[in-house]
Amino acid sequence: MTGPQTPSPADRPGHVIGWAGAVSIAVTVVAWLALVIHYEYQVRWAGEYVIAEDALFLAGIAGIILTIAVQRWGAARVRPVVLRLALSATVLAVSLCVAELAARFVLRRVLPGPDPSISLNSLGFRDREFGPKGPGRYRIAVIGDSFTFGNGVDEPDRFSNLIQGVLGPQYEVLNFGHPGNNLPDHLVELDLVLKMNPDFVLLQLYENDFETPEMMANRPKDHRLMPLDVDERMMRASLLYRLLIDHWNQFQESTGLAEGYTNYMARHLRDPDSPDAVRTSGMLLQFLDRARSAGVANGGVLFPALYGLHPKGANYPFDYLSDRVKQIYTLAQTPYLDLFPAFLTVKDPSSLWVNRFDPHPNARANHLAAVAILNRFQSLWHH
Repeated sequence: MTGPQTPSPADRPGHVIGWAGAVSIAVTVVAWLALVIHYEYQVRWAGEYVIAEDALFLAGIAGIILTIAVQRWGAARVRPVVLRLALSATVLAVSLCVAELAARFVLRRVLPGPDPSISLNSLGFRDREFGPKGPGRYRIAVIGDSFTFGNGVDEPDRFSNLIQGVLGPQYEVLNFGHPGNNLPDHLVELDLVLKMNPDFVLLQLYENDFETPEMMANRPKDHRLMPLDVDERMMRASLLYRLLIDHWNQFQESTGLAEGYTNYMARHLRDPDSPDAVRTSGMLLQFLDRARSAGVANGGVLFPALYGLHPKGANYPFDYLSDRVKQIYTLAQTPYLDLFPAFLTVKDPSSLWVNRFDPHPNARANHLAAVAILNRFQSLWHH
């Protein structure tokens, strides 16, 4: 009969705990180094695994804390606490998954759909190739930003394509929309457009066209809940997180933690004599004068900020810009259309958004715009 055997060093609890602590420290250091490589040195491969790196870093820290707790209070006291924490974490994870699925089901009709197919011509615009103007054709060139480009909508659903369909083959409607463009960019594009021998230039405007480069360099920024890379990945992966960020941003603006975009615009541009307002008004007048000097008829159409529309048009945050644009076009004796009244005919302005998180005009909004533009300008487009 053999007596009790002495456990080997590898079987001793202290030895196991020591190894667990060493592994936790190693994991923490490796994850920390990978994060440093990404954030400090912008190494691309490290950025592709930033969520895994964050998870490993937190797991390593948790392992270190658990190892210290076991060494100090013993496994018997720590085990029930760890089990309760694990159960709570599991319940929380399952609850979040159920909530994510429920949110996707409830909001399924207003979620982003698949991105529309986009093809660019040789000049970088979302349209067919622009050749010489055909004999006997009336050429209309539309200059604008992402609204003209058609962010979030299929090409046939853009207002420029809809106008082309109504006017027929004796007309050419060329789309020179480019996302992010504003008045300085429109002036540059006008030089290109004038080389295309247009008969009419239609300038599509939006409230952010009146931001100057100096303003844009100091746009207000919301405080993020997570590092930028993680935030962007979470925004793409989780609907719950996107909803959370929406409410978080609203909370920041309402409590003064961050300046809202409408307040920032009003601070710089509400006063027509402010330096930024004078500069942007001057650029719009320059656009009109340059087209007129080239002997080309032109007009303007202003899209309202769909997220700022309320029933009966109350409390529209950019009314001062609408009034200023109207005043400039009236002064220049140039035809002009404000789409604000056309879009107010819709009971729920958010139904004109591309989706719940993107207030670009959807196909329905583009249709309303096309009808209003034709009603205003078609009599001026003499073939």
